[in-house]
Amino acid sequence: MSKNINYLPYFRIYIVWHQKFSNGEELAKYLFNNICGNPEHPFLQGLGIPIHFRSLPFTKETILPKPIDIKQSLNSAIFIFVDNNMVVCDKWQTYIEELCDNKDLKKPHHRIYPVAFTEHFYKLSKKLSRIQFIEKIDEESDVVKQQQKLLTNVLHICVRQIRHIKQVEENNSVDNDVPPLKLFLSYTRRDGREITNKVHELIEKDKILSTFLDTKDIPPGHNFVEQIDKVLKDCAMLIFQTDTYASRYWCHWEVLTAKKYKIPILVINAIKAGEERSFPYLGNVPTIIWQESQISLIFIQILLEVLRHQYFPKYVENLQKFRSIPEGTLVLPFAPELLNLVQHFQENQPKDNTLIIYPDPPLADNEINLLNSLNPKIKALTPSFPVTSIATDHPKKPLSGKVIGISISNSPDLEKLGFSDYHLKRALLEISRHLLAQGASIAYGGDLRPDGFTQNLIEMVKAYNHQENNQPEKKIFNFLAWPIHLQADVNWQAEYKNEVSIEAIPLPEDIKQKPFEIEDETFLKPEGKENCYVWMRCLTAMREKMAKKIDARIILGGQVTNYKGIFPGIAEEAALTLINDKPLFVLGAFGGCAKAVGQALLGDTPMALTWEGQAAQSPTYAETVEFYNERSFLHSPHLSIDYNALIKIFHKTGFHGINKLEESENRTLFETEDLDEMIYLISKGLQS
Repeated sequence: MSKNINYLPYFRIYIVWHQKFSNGEELAKYLFNNICGNPEHPFLQGLGIPIHFRSLPFTKETILPKPIDIKQSLNSAIFIFVDNNMVVCDKWQTYIEELCDNKDLKKPHHRIYPVAFTEHFYKLSKKLSRIQFIEKIDEESDVVKQQQKLLTNVLHICVRQIRHIKQVEENNSVDNDVPPLKLFLSYTRRDGREITNKVHELIEKDKILSTFLDTKDIPPGHNFVEQIDKVLKDCAMLIFQTDTYASRYWCHWEVLTAKKYKIPILVINAIKAGEERSFPYLGNVPTIIWQESQISLIFIQILLEVLRHQYFPKYVENLQKFRSIPEGTLVLPFAPELLNLVQHFQENQPKDNTLIIYPDPPLADNEINLLNSLNPKIKALTPSFPVTSIATDHPKKPLSGKVIGISISNSPDLEKLGFSDYHLKRALLEISRHLLAQGASIAYGGDLRPDGFTQNLIEMVKAYNHQENNQPEKKIFNFLAWPIHLQADVNWQAEYKNEVSIEAIPLPEDIKQKPFEIEDETFLKPEGKENCYVWMRCLTAMREKMAKKIDARIILGGQVTNYKGIFPGIAEEAALTLINDKPLFVLGAFGGCAKAVGQALLGDTPMALTWEGQAAQSPTYAETVEFYNERSFLHSPHLSIDYNALIKIFHKTGFHGINKLEESENRTLFETEDLDEMIYLISKGLQS
């Protein structure tokens, strides 16, 4: 990204609700999982569209959430969940009306979509009542059906808005709205007519979508080949795969034509007995099993595909302004297959070094090798790979051999800043994905439990090892302090020996002597000032060892209370990184300790990094620090705990001296809420 251009995400979604709305958070997270990406399943194809929450109070002085800054994205959709709690609150009325009056709220680029969760929705604001509400969501008593109905509406709205934006960009007119999305229903009359008609009738009843059905939409006397070819370009296709579908010539033609035009496709598998020969080009598209009781899932899945096809090319086009993506790059909103390349080269002159960009996750090496069998110069990459030299057969990955430390823990500020634990976890996984893609190894300090995140990280390492077709390579370094490593699961270590290297830091030798005489094979609970002193010593020993091992560190989030080290953990790790002259990257968007470190680098003295602030929040900590400093005066091998010295490290270094980025870029990295921009600036700084 050019330092002269401010990066703005192409499209962003905001979800706004009153903190007392009982279903608000659950509905918001459901939308996040399906539209942005589920952090519990990082290898599923999320759309990657950023979603921000607005619910909890932004400050102690207000009950209102953080204001929405329209100018932080090129386009946005703002969904407001209106319930009785919001209706009766005058302050919320003011918040909503100020949003409606925002001069930057220009259609179709930025739109407000109120969602009614009460029959009194129209009483919230006269200004909001002029806007058409999404209604009848709350009529569903079943929670799952309510979620699905909301998701269907949100997906369709986002599809129409992006289509409208593209129409405005092409025609320079905002007057004409876009027609409803049209679904082309591909089926065989032999055994597919019945289920096709059921789906068709439901679509006609809901009136959110429209359809193209040959028996209904091709006038008598017209050439049906010309009619279908003409209409397919602007449709999405539902394929009703029944027993005889693959044996029908015209079904083959419809599928191949749809793939030629790269339109969204969903296969509805309704095979009962089987197929004599499956049609080979029905692959590489999402498939759903036919269940009459779950027709709503068909609409959700096809709308997800349509939104992916609308969003991903524009997302990459926006990235081209800031990244070195060559002109003529083939952008596909799905993983490439041989048929795509054959069809592409039928219409375009084959080029050396053809670059394909497609959504994450990356293909495995066996599929890449198959693509290269057509043309060895083809490079198929996801946005998580750096677009470096595509002219060489084996471009070296820019971070090969580097070990990057990542310091993260939950932030107390997440909700008030418009985030959730889902946002933090997804950020961690996506940053890790990009680092692995660029050849780096990842280091973590603390207990790397065999939980969801750890498992996902390990699976990423396996995927990249397979993609490179290399011998298994340990890509995760887990630094464990004493006595935490005493509780490490040996079976788990054995299972993931090829991916994870455990760096167990021993108990300091002087702790084994009088007056402590700690046995290094016995677990010690952090209870009482003496035991807490031992834990402080051990955590610092681990962090010092890690600071020497890593080549750079990234910090985000982090607790500023209830920690067991000498300082808040991320602050200590940041200081040790700078003391060891290693690059430090500070992401402040999620608040917490990382934000306090950034404020200190800017010359401030945040209360979270002062003795007064920490002593006040925990008498136990204050007592332990007093004991710790007494030991220091008695010539124990450590300095006293000195917050003034900690702050001085950050003040002296400043944002201009923490890495190879320019000071302005580090400020941007500290402030940005956009994950793509975070990842780009981290990559740029690490590669410098």
